[in-house]
Amino acid sequence: MMNSIKVFSEQLASEIQSKNYMPLAGVLYLAFSTKQDNILWIGSLSEGLFKYDLSDHSYKQFKIDSVDAIDDNKNNVYYVMEDNNGEVWFSSVNGLGHINPRNDEIKFYTQKDGLPTNYVSAIQEDNYGNLWISSVAGLTMMVRGKADEKETFVNIDIKDGLQGYTFSTATWKSDVGELYFGGRNGVNVFLPGKTNQTMPKIVLTDIKISDESVLGRMEDSPLIEALNNTEELSLSYDQNDIAFQFAPIHFSRSERNQIAYKLEGFNEDWVYSKLHYASFTNLDPGDYVFRLKAANGDGIWSDKEKTIAITILPPWWRTTFAYIIYGLVIVLGVFGVDRFQRRRLLAKAKQKLVMHETEMRAQLAEAENERKSKELEEARQLQLSMLPKELPQLPHLDIAVYMKTATEVGGDYYDFHVGMDGTLTVVIGDATGHGMKAGTMVTATKSLFSTHAANPDILFTFSEITRCIKQMNIHMLSMCLTILKIQGNNIVMSAAGMPPALIYRKQDMVVEEIVLKGMPLGAVSDFPYQLKETTINPGDTMLLLSDGLPELFKKG
Repeated sequence: MMNSIKVFSEQLASEIQSKNYMPLAGVLYLAFSTKQDNILWIGSLSEGLFKYDLSDHSYKQFKIDSVDAIDDNKNNVYYVMEDNNGEVWFSSVNGLGHINPRNDEIKFYTQKDGLPTNYVSAIQEDNYGNLWISSVAGLTMMVRGKADEKETFVNIDIKDGLQGYTFSTATWKSDVGELYFGGRNGVNVFLPGKTNQTMPKIVLTDIKISDESVLGRMEDSPLIEALNNTEELSLSYDQNDIAFQFAPIHFSRSERNQIAYKLEGFNEDWVYSKLHYASFTNLDPGDYVFRLKAANGDGIWSDKEKTIAITILPPWWRTTFAYIIYGLVIVLGVFGVDRFQRRRLLAKAKQKLVMHETEMRAQLAEAENERKSKELEEARQLQLSMLPKELPQLPHLDIAVYMKTATEVGGDYYDFHVGMDGTLTVVIGDATGHGMKAGTMVTATKSLFSTHAANPDILFTFSEITRCIKQMNIHMLSMCLTILKIQGNNIVMSAAGMPPALIYRKQDMVVEEIVLKGMPLGAVSDFPYQLKETTINPGDTMLLLSDGLPELFKKG
């Protein structure tokens, strides 16, 4: 440690001499990183927090407050601590600061989160990963839960044996995990134990509607079952002021039990409180869910919530039946006026109306045809954009592709993949049918091929594509597909509902036909597709095609 301080002092003197020095008005704390090599964290006077790299003399400054006045203590950093996860915590008058060194994101925990004050003095981590924070208002334990859980703050005061409320930055952790915190009236020493894992139970003690208890003699009480067995409440529109009274049941330091509640449909976030009361007024008609949970004195939250589904019915004039009546009245009124106008003007306007309607229909039909043509062309261009822009360049293979697109969206598709070991994977296919559904099938097949192209098991790839197509639930639509893998002179291939592959053997001057019968992908689960292994030699030519070529000759 002394050598590191000496090196840092020499580097600091060198930087001052070269005028490339950190803007330090004063150093309040130094902490060497145990997770990052050559990193020194510096808490400064009025200039925030510095991350200094001893290897290249670079630094990064974290300004805590935008005020640049040198006498403003909002940029003071009094204490810096790096926890076992490599995350950095520091104390300031703005609260408990937290920096993740992996991305340098900074976050503050304040009184709004549960601290007794924003004036934090020192920080220590106990053997269980919880943080202990001293301040000018006592000592606080921050219980760190799972990644998706909110941190819980448990505040310790004089009743628990503190030397006083005011603590300094003096702190230490012994080898066995004892924590030392110094304050104005002495030092507190303790060995933190594991938090009480017994979760509290929570019970409802009353529900009040319009400030009247449902447990009393309410004439229209919505309760059907016992209060704590109630899971649903149906209320009329004038019963939209509702309050809940509840109590967490946990007898170890019960005064520190905490409550969190949320009315889904009204609250966006959980409301954390030590009060055993929650009220909601002027609720609009609709469906709500009241959720309630509790934490014990050590900040351990219950894993079971008490929930009540609440329905506030609309007034009769806002019911579906009322809206139907309103609609009928409007329709009848419009109809009556229309009939009166027609009798007076029908003879004069009939011819003009017919001409106008004919013109409008023609315009609408033209616009609709133009829209459909544009959409089909865009979909066709999208399909073409998914095809490979360049062919693989391999020293022992010459590859050529020909594709003639239809005027509408078709289902033809081909693609390539070259593996790390030089294996060339070729896929050619044709979705059944035409139009947008066929284009959707091609899009899905390309995505699945990109995922499984490197997999040497062709039959597994067929199985996965079939499974995904069936989950898409596109009626009467499937994918005909041929996949082959070429490694050196060896070929492994399989086909699902595709025309035979043709190989011209130069040495024998014959054309070999490879027929692999199989249902299209997505038609039948667990179909026993065949694998074919063969070889190619220099001068051989292999032809893969979809059903577009045979169909062309049929049309002729």
